[in-house]
Amino acid sequence: MTILDLQQIKEKDYHNPRLKGKQVKLRKLWTGVAIAAMFGGVLVTQPAKAADTSLVIGSVLDIDKTDPHTATNFATVRGLGLVYGSLIEIGAKNALKGGLATSWIFSKDGKTLTLNLREGVKFHDGSTFDAEDAKASLERILDTKTGAAARANIATITSIKADGRKLILTMSIPNAPILAALEGVNMAMLSKADIDAGKIGGSNKPNGTGPYKWVSWEPTQSLKLSANADYFMGEPKIKDVTIRVIPTEASILSALNAGTIGMGIVTDPLIARQVKSNLKMFKTPALGYYALQFNTKVAPFNDKNVRLALQCAIDRQELINTALLGQGQVTGPITSPAYRSDVNARPCPKQDLAKAKEYLAAAGKSSGVTFKTLVTSTGWATSVAMAQNLKAQLAKANITMELDIVEQATYVPRWLAADFVATLANNGGRIDPDTMYTRYFTSTGNLNKVASYSSATLDANFIKGKASGKVTERKGAYTAISKELEDNAVWVWLATPYEYRVATKKLRGFSALANGSLLQLRSATLG
Repeated sequence: MTILDLQQIKEKDYHNPRLKGKQVKLRKLWTGVAIAAMFGGVLVTQPAKAADTSLVIGSVLDIDKTDPHTATNFATVRGLGLVYGSLIEIGAKNALKGGLATSWIFSKDGKTLTLNLREGVKFHDGSTFDAEDAKASLERILDTKTGAAARANIATITSIKADGRKLILTMSIPNAPILAALEGVNMAMLSKADIDAGKIGGSNKPNGTGPYKWVSWEPTQSLKLSANADYFMGEPKIKDVTIRVIPTEASILSALNAGTIGMGIVTDPLIARQVKSNLKMFKTPALGYYALQFNTKVAPFNDKNVRLALQCAIDRQELINTALLGQGQVTGPITSPAYRSDVNARPCPKQDLAKAKEYLAAAGKSSGVTFKTLVTSTGWATSVAMAQNLKAQLAKANITMELDIVEQATYVPRWLAADFVATLANNGGRIDPDTMYTRYFTSTGNLNKVASYSSATLDANFIKGKASGKVTERKGAYTAISKELEDNAVWVWLATPYEYRVATKKLRGFSALANGSLLQLRSATLG
């Protein structure tokens, strides 16, 4: 008897009106027994549907380079963060944990750090990761010719020794936050062979140790990655990840609802508000922050009184309520949770237009001041709305802010070159204030040109903050740093937003991190 014969019996009997009650039940039972007999006495059921293994992520921004050590674009950091690994990682509740290093110990004087490296780690080309690769990677970051984005964070290193599975860092001063400095894409571990051959960045295929291998990148279109079968945590269950460039966040949400993508990177609270129960929302307070940056080397912001006038003319909460739909928090310079700046410890914690006019008068600008602000149109969804709100607020104090609105591809190089009088910026935060601001506000910081401010007292306080690993002993230094930045209105710190990741309900095992990383996709499944 065939399956077709059984199916014909079932259909005939179930539609026979003369068969009633028990007869139908007997027919059902007989059919089931017959099927069981055909397959050795085991009832056969349909196999469970296999979980999806491909994830498409929608993003308005594309990556802009392949060298992790020079990456500053948020999209680049996100994408390369799946390809490369670092010695230290950020885990739950912003705690540091081992990445390619499994353990570490400081010397008693705090000037030597010995890291024990993980065994069995391979680069995507099959070569083995070892201490020589780690040494070469850190030396490349320290080389000023590289133009590494986070060089200043490890600039206290005076020598690096590779000793088997050990990496030994010697520093000029005690430096407890060096551990936090070794985390992230800007501290990616590269192959020494690739470094020696000059095969980093440009058109060279990225060769990392991360959970996903580089497949292809079509600029302005998509980045394609595939699971690393040799990953030290095991091959990811999601086998293929594509980050697709989609022009607007509204289109990203439409694609999510249609099921054509499985995750979306969202920065617009208006779009986040439209997410329905058919999707998962990961909403995380961001470490990053919005600030109105000044070039203090040029007029009118070479005058502290002009900067203070803007500080007093801005109502940060109005900005949040209007441009961010209430989805954010007023912030000071330091967003690191254990060291967060007191937002009331600043000149004009609340808008004070009278005080703003006093500062303008002190600057000899009683009739007002005009300046141009560089604004990205595509860097994040609320950038232009924020700029327009600030412009309207400042006008009340006789301050005219003209907007120079450009695409992100133009904005980033101009920002890096400090090619602006003022700029509205969305900067990344860190869990440690040392790694957050050493590169900006120390006299030797590699981004000091962008920050355009440093002082001997800031340098001294950053050194003081490095000396201890205890939060209670370090807080004083960072409180003093925050105070100097605010009292001099070096920038006007505005708000911290939320990180939104919207995904299909099939996504399981993913957790969103405050730094915006997608690294936890390595532990996720779709099904």
